[in-house]
Amino acid sequence: MKSPVSRKPEVVRARILNAAQAEFMAEGFAGASTNRILERFGGSKPTMFRHFPTKRDLFEGVVARIAARWREALNLDDVDRHDPQPWLEAFATRALHWILTDENIFVGRMAIAEGHLFPEVGDTYRALAVDPLNALLAARLRDWTSGGLIACDDAEALALSFFDLTISGMVSRRLYRVDADLDATAMAHHVKRCVGLFLDGCRLAAR
Repeated sequence: MKSPVSRKPEVVRARILNAAQAEFMAEGFAGASTNRILERFGGSKPTMFRHFPTKRDLFEGVVARIAARWREALNLDDVDRHDPQPWLEAFATRALHWILTDENIFVGRMAIAEGHLFPEVGDTYRALAVDPLNALLAARLRDWTSGGLIACDDAEALALSFFDLTISGMVSRRLYRVDADLDATAMAHHVKRCVGLFLDGCRLAAR
């Protein structure tokens, strides 16, 4: 006997988003079909469109859910936040592991290929993932500056520089399928090298 399907709104919403994400990742936004999403969902059309009235709403919901997952992926409670080097290495490594997942790379590819069709989706991703990550790092940089460990006169700008140094190039390579299969050892060497360069510059400025 089959278990009854949950009708809790959050469970139904998650099932719809699972179906929509599978369809969008397979077909892109333009090629995706709401009828196929409905088939994947396995529920009724009124239910699906009550949660997400349009295809754009479905896509934005998928992107919002992907963006919000950084909070789980970048849990740093096990890392000493008072020591810049191990904290930055853990932060960069976990950020890379998260952002290089298929679903995040999918968002990047859609932003490049079809982003002009739905600029609000880029705004959603920035608001839910990019801005909070930058704020988290900027707060650490300010604390380390207050403690005399580094010199930082503009924490937000320096945080962006850190992302440019450690993450942006790797994302570009994955997006354009250049060195797409970065193994754990190569990633660890990349992170250690970038964090070292970053901290050397900060410490030189502190002298």
